[in-house]
Amino acid sequence: MRLFSTTGCPFAHRSRALLTLMGARFELREIDLTNKPADFLELSPTGAVPLLEDEGFVLYESSVINEYLAERLEWREAFSPDLHQRALERLAMKRFDDVLIPVAFASFSTLGSLESKPLWRREVEFIANTVKQSQPTSLLGLHMATHWARVTRAFPENPVVVALREALGAFLDSAASLPCVVKTNPDLDATAKAMKARFGPKP
Repeated sequence: MRLFSTTGCPFAHRSRALLTLMGARFELREIDLTNKPADFLELSPTGAVPLLEDEGFVLYESSVINEYLAERLEWREAFSPDLHQRALERLAMKRFDDVLIPVAFASFSTLGSLESKPLWRREVEFIANTVKQSQPTSLLGLHMATHWARVTRAFPENPVVVALREALGAFLDSAASLPCVVKTNPDLDATAKAMKARFGPKP
């Protein structure tokens, strides 16, 4: 297996952490997103990381890659054994990516952007209720851990980050402390500094 990744990317970090958790043998290809190599672009229709190549089979999108890897590597604890809870965990992962991440990143530069997205707190409540029946060692925990490790350093006072901490901070802290996450972390201080420069308020 080959994983095309970029150290600072929290989405690619998800797949690095999962492969590390499972003790899988894989080749890690670090991609410079400002100068993408031709062989990577031939495989990737999006030009984004992560991208997984497994004996000629190619996948992109971190959530799809990680669900594939969980099944491929027989990670039986990836999801709840309960059918309904599994569906809720998948939905929580999707809403985290589709709603909370964009809302949070927009608010890092302009807090007023939250006024136009008033329903984001309902998503926090939904995810908080979902994790009550989940484990930080699940795929849901891993899914959120890599972003959490970054935003809590870069923007700890941001309203979205504060709301997540109040609603499910213990779960997120536990997930971000998993050895597979910590081992594959970038330099979090340098990453937080880069995030502030890129996404924070502009002078």
